[in-house]
Formats: sequence, C-alpha cells, structure tokens
Amino acid sequence: MNYDVIIIGGGVIGCSIAHYLSERGASVAVVERHTLGAEASGAAAGLLGVQAEWTMYDSLFQAARKSRSMFPALSVKLRDKTGIDIGYQSSGIYRIACNEETAQQLRESVSWQQNLGEQAVIMTGEQLRDKEPAISPFVHEAVYYPEDGHVIAHELTRAFAYSAAASGATIYEETEVLEIERSGNTITGVVTSRGRISCAQVVVAAGSWSTPFLHMQHVGTYPVKGEVLSVTSYKSILSVPIFEEGFYIVPKRGGRYIIGATVTEGVYDKTVTMGSIQSLMQKAVAILPALQEAKWERAWAGLRPQSKAGAPYMGRHPEIEGLYMCTGHYRNGILLSPLAGRYMADLLEGKSVREEGFVCY
Repeated sequence: MNYDVIIIGGGVIGCSIAHYLSERGASVAVVERHTLGAEASGAAAGLLGVQAEWTMYDSLFQAARKSRSMFPALSVKLRDKTGIDIGYQSSGIYRIACNEETAQQLRESVSWQQNLGEQAVIMTGEQLRDKEPAISPFVHEAVYYPEDGHVIAHELTRAFAYSAAASGATIYEETEVLEIERSGNTITGVVTSRGRISCAQVVVAAGSWSTPFLHMQHVGTYPVKGEVLSVTSYKSILSVPIFEEGFYIVPKRGGRYIIGATVTEGVYDKTVTMGSIQSLMQKAVAILPALQEAKWERAWAGLRPQSKAGAPYMGRHPEIEGLYMCTGHYRNGILLSPLAGRYMADLLEGKSVREEGFVCY
C-alpha cells in the first residue's frame, strides 16, 4: 500500500490528525502497536480544564482556549458522522481551595483570566455547598469556570478514528512500527511488524514512545504515570467536576465518578499500587464524604506523554523531508486534540500556520 501520510500512534492526537486529513481527501493510515486509545487516551478523565488547570499564564493557554472552543461543534459533527457520543459536557469546573493561601492564589489567577475576557466566579465554601450540598466544610473557597467542561476520553478517540475511517483512512491495530524508512533525508515509508508501507509523509504521534522516531538530539518525550480509580453511585453526589492541583473528581454519565490522579515521572510500569489508591480515596472522601457509600468499580494507570521541552512538539523535522511530530501533550492531549489535529492537517498540506505555545521547528 502507498499512502500520502502515515501516522504513528492511535491515541487521541493521532486519530484527530487522521480525522482532519482524511476529511480533506488525503490518503491516510494510522499505525497503532496495540489498540486505539490503549495508552494515555484511554486512561484520561477527559477534563477540558483550560482555566481550572492554568493558574499562571503561558503561551499554551491561548492554544488551549482555542481548542476548547472547538468542542461544541465537534461533538455534534462526530456524533452525526459516526454515531458516537463523546459525552461532551459544558457545565463548567470548580477549582477548590482548602486553605487561605491556596484561595489567594486562585484569586490571583482569576484576575489575569478575567483580564483576558474569560469568565470566572469566586465562591465562598458556603456558596459552593449551596450548589453542591455533598461537598464538605473542608473546602474553604472555590472558583467556578463555566466555560470549562469534560468529555469521555476513549469515546473521543474512537469517534476521531471512526470518522477518519469513514473518510477513507486505514487503521492498522496490533501493528508496531519498527523503523521509519528514508532515502537520504527524504521519507519513503515505514517498516512495521506486518511489513513495509510506503508513504510521502510520516507524523510521529506515539506519546511516551515517540523519542526513537524523532531523530533529534535533546528532543523527546517521557512518561508521567498517573493512577486513577472509579466508583459508581445510584445517588447523585456531584454535578460538576472538582479540580485541585494534582487531584480531581469527575462525574460521568451513569452515576460514575472518576477520581485521580497520582504523578510518577519516568516509569513505563502501569501497576496500580494500594498506597496510591488509598491516598486518592482518602482525599476524595474528605471532600465528598458521601463517596464512602459509593460502589467500587475499578482502578487503572496511564502514562501521560511529557516533552523534554515542557510543551508539545508540533511541527516538521528540521532536517528530514516528510517527517513531522505531534507529541508531548502531557495532561492536555484530550483538550488540545481538535486544535492539534487541524494544525497538523494544515501543516501537512503546506499551509502557513502559526500557533502559540507549541515547540515548532
């Protein structure tokens, strides 16, 4: 087979690129060593926490805002095209503070976000409990970000992939890329565990496993392990996600609540430990005591792909013709996936592109 573009990695980023490229008529293949969304994309809670996560301004904030704004129309388009509901919820996110020092930091973040035209509502603990009665007095203050939201991460990944396939893309699962093939400094294809595939362009979107394919000194990704658990409840405990630095409780449809996540850098081990789950459960119950009555569902771990530069790599290789990268989105792969997919499609088509916050070459 011969393709215009081969995408290495079947996570949300790779599938988003395939969605946008194939809709424009490109011949695209996604090559995934396991199954679609088997790594970070399938483990994510799906938060679209632009304001909740950014307490200090940086250039990536602007890209995150733009990507968040794409979800309302995207959710409808993907549902109509594929029949998959990505579970988009635009009910907002609460970022909580459990002491005065943290509350003051939140107020400072509200100031610069409002100066940029974003909505943010400071709430006392009592005002928060008027909206969410199950939250304990342990929570001192909160900020409500009405424009933030969440999706079901694995459904978003599937929807991008099914959309790409409907537009003619080929999906290769359980297929490992062994080598990127080139003639001199020009891409000619990839060698996989199932044989060689020809192409003119390759996009590396392999998350934490991207480094060997990038062929650049001091450029690469590494895993940041996060352990997560979920419980279910017949009773409604929380209507809007709660976020705190390094911690979240996200209500999903069907009475499901996702609680996470731990942070361990540099390990590829996805073992779930009792100590990690115990600490998550203790914190969750301190904030929402009613969770003590919830039913245990399961626990899992994912490997967030962090870049060595601290920001996503998105661009063309400076020396190898036809090689591109779109990786290292860390905790924001779900959030940034629409913008990343469209950006890379524009770039691969040869359009003039410019996005703040990406490490481009």
